[in-house]
Amino acid sequence: MMKANLTPLFLFLFHVNSSTRGASALSASDGVRSLASTTANGVDCTSNFCENQIQPDFLLKYRINVPQGTDPTTCDGCTISMETIYDGDAWVSIAFSTTGQMTGSQAVIGIPGGNGNVPQKYNLFGRSASDVQPMSQSQQTLTDASIQVTNGQTIMKFTKIMSEPNEIPITTGDNEFLWAYGSSPPLGYHAARGSYVQNLSTGASAVTATPNKAAWLAHGIMAFLAWGVFSPFAVNFSLFRSLLPKGSVWFQLHRALNSCAYALTIAAFAVAAAYYSKEGSPHFDGEHQKMGLAMLIMASVQVLGGIFRPHVPEEGEKKPPVRSAWELGHRVLGTTVLACGFWEMREGIYLYSQKYSVDIDDQNKLAVAYWIWIGLMTASIGIGLGFFKTKKQEEPIGGETEEKVKADEDPEKAAENEDATLSA
Repeated sequence: MMKANLTPLFLFLFHVNSSTRGASALSASDGVRSLASTTANGVDCTSNFCENQIQPDFLLKYRINVPQGTDPTTCDGCTISMETIYDGDAWVSIAFSTTGQMTGSQAVIGIPGGNGNVPQKYNLFGRSASDVQPMSQSQQTLTDASIQVTNGQTIMKFTKIMSEPNEIPITTGDNEFLWAYGSSPPLGYHAARGSYVQNLSTGASAVTATPNKAAWLAHGIMAFLAWGVFSPFAVNFSLFRSLLPKGSVWFQLHRALNSCAYALTIAAFAVAAAYYSKEGSPHFDGEHQKMGLAMLIMASVQVLGGIFRPHVPEEGEKKPPVRSAWELGHRVLGTTVLACGFWEMREGIYLYSQKYSVDIDDQNKLAVAYWIWIGLMTASIGIGLGFFKTKKQEEPIGGETEEKVKADEDPEKAAENEDATLSA
């Protein structure tokens, strides 16, 4: 019901048939969707390899190795042997996580033909290739590690210590894993990826339903309307003012759209703050969150500056320096916060896609549609800026009175007079 009211861009983004994930225990109350598994019920994953068909073309096998003198519950010194089989020739990865997000996780990545065909352990500091960094040599503790391409299948094998210093521990209970593979052997952007919860003792695995999807979708829609629609149009009404009816029409539209953008920004910020608290996530811990706070502050300064702006000079008066300074600051700050909004929305699309495991193809298609829209908005503002400067350099059309030209140049004064009349 909600989607019917969305803008075409957001309909295109979020009307996807994607799986969802989370980090809760594997119980029916969590609304989990079981992954396909070839492991029979009751199989002991400490004695036999358990199998998990993560994707039709991606199979995971694993076995917990329990040393003598301990048990599967305590599991002191346990290791886990894992094998991934991908139906293709590309790099493959299994990662260990506490949040289900790529950033902050740790991975074992196998690159055919790389590192002597030996999988390595990596820290995932971010999403770019430069943020995927191999751990120090002292932490490269994998044994029986290999990666090879056989009969069109990429097969990665390794044995890892389950609990190591300064690394995310693996337990015999529920663990959150990430998986990914590329489109070719060199390490690069993943062709497919996802996350799931796995109980290593029982072999049970599931993708869980991450809650609050509607709230985060609403957060994104409000942000897009504010900074992808209302704010750019407010700027354009100012730049193309000469094409609108004379008087304060452009100023009234400019003010109304910016007011709507600011109100939506506050609402989007409130939703984010409320649901971060509800989900127990730290506030302002990532770049997107910090930028959101910075944008709210900048937008608030911009709004207050508009309310308490120096008034336009009376007819015949010279524009005071404080007014000139305000106009410059208003334009610079407005441009800055709008540019930040463009970046912030793209970052939000990625975070939503990661949180709710949106299909990578849908995510990429949306990114293209998003940047096309932002490109159009940016181009219109650029054209409008040139148009505005050209019109300012033109002489008033002959026959117009000085009072009429003054009224057209100072619509703020007209708007203020109209406001005063209405309030009276």
